[in-house]
Order: sequence, then C-alpha cells, then structure tokens
Amino acid sequence: MKLYSINYKEQVINYEVSHRPTITRRIHLEVSDEGELRVVAPRRMSRRAIQKTLQLRAQHVVRYLLRARAQQQDLADYRYVSGEMHLFMGQRYPLEILEQQGKRGKAELADGKIRIIVLESNRDRVKSRLENWYRRQAQLHFAQQLTFYSKAVPWTGGQAPPMRLRKMKRTWGSCSSKGVITLNPHLVKAPHQCIDYVIVHEICHLREHNHSKAFYRLQEQVYPGWRKAKTLLMNRGHVFLHL
Repeated sequence: MKLYSINYKEQVINYEVSHRPTITRRIHLEVSDEGELRVVAPRRMSRRAIQKTLQLRAQHVVRYLLRARAQQQDLADYRYVSGEMHLFMGQRYPLEILEQQGKRGKAELADGKIRIIVLESNRDRVKSRLENWYRRQAQLHFAQQLTFYSKAVPWTGGQAPPMRLRKMKRTWGSCSSKGVITLNPHLVKAPHQCIDYVIVHEICHLREHNHSKAFYRLQEQVYPGWRKAKTLLMNRGHVFLHL
C-alpha cells in the first residue's frame, strides 16, 4: 500500500490510506499491528483533502500515535495455552486446556478457571472455542442486564428492546432508529459497571436519540456512576478489545 507523509516540527509521520463503506463523514485514525499509522477515510475524500486535514491536526496525530503505540505494548501476546490469563467480567482467569478424545469441544468457567475442552490442542482451535464462549456469555449477561434496566425506566413499557451482538473495533454499543440495540461481545471482558454503563447509554437513546443535555440528564438519572465507568473504558478499552 502506498505511503504518504505529514510533518510535525522535525518529525516525519508516514501513513497509509484505506477506505471502508461505513466511514462516510470523517477520517479515522488507526495503528497497524506493526505500529504504523493507518488513515481510514470516506471514499469520496481526495488524497489532497486527507493530507490537508492531517497536516492541520498534526499535533493531535502525534499524540494519538504515542498513545496508541503505548497501548499496543500493554497488550499480551496470547498463545492460548494452559495457565495463560484471560479477562472475563473484569477479572483475570487462567486457561485450562484439556484434550479429550470422543467428546465434543466446549468451554466453561469452572473451579476459578476458563476450562476449554478440545479434541486436539492448537492455538486456532482454542482461540475459536474461547471466542465462542465469550459470545455466549455476552448474549446471556447482556440480555439479563438489558431486561433489568428496561424494567427500571418508564419509556420502554417494561420490555427489553431487540438486541444483537457484533464485534466492533471502536464502538461498544449502538442504538438504531428502529430501536435495535447492538452490543460488542468483547464488552463481556470489562467490569460489570462498564457493561451496565453501555447498556444504560443505549437504553437512554431509545428516549433521546442524540447526545443532548437532555440525554445526559437521563443517563445521570438512570446510572449516576456512568462517568467513572466511561473513563475506565476509555483507559482500558484496548485491553478488553484484544483477543
């Protein structure tokens, strides 16, 4: 992929450009696994416009790069072997990998460990079992909390809205104009207060589909601890998203 560059003081910052159908308004910054800057831009945005935008915000770009690269160093290099620690509901649990012939593979939380049973242990198979387990746990716990908070507010009529799960790189949740709440299954690795905050945030969007003062008053009323939970997600979200 072709590289471009901007300058900040005496520093040259190289970047590559990619496009995604979901990016339609503003550019997004990402860092590759190698620590290189990737700019995701709307398809109709010209290279010159991208360059101008980045150069005008060069200081912000440098700060983003420093923070993103520091976060990458904070991430574990998972090998998916017994004894390796993985997050669930804000706690770290060791993996216990068991090879059992003639039994269907499964994963469960048992005896303080995330136990994964496979026919043959290898990285991809264990990772797949773990991902599927996270998704099942997310489905169960999110649905439970969605029901709880839907009954606690008057505008849902006591009924939980439709929910779906979708892995996302940046977003923890969203609420469609039709009232469907989408949640990121990676959120199940975060502490319970972060999960509740995201769910309440989306439930409040059923009433106020914006981020107005009225929305934040509503969120404060339903979940007063949302600021602390939001800060935790902002500071540690990259760890919860890592698998």
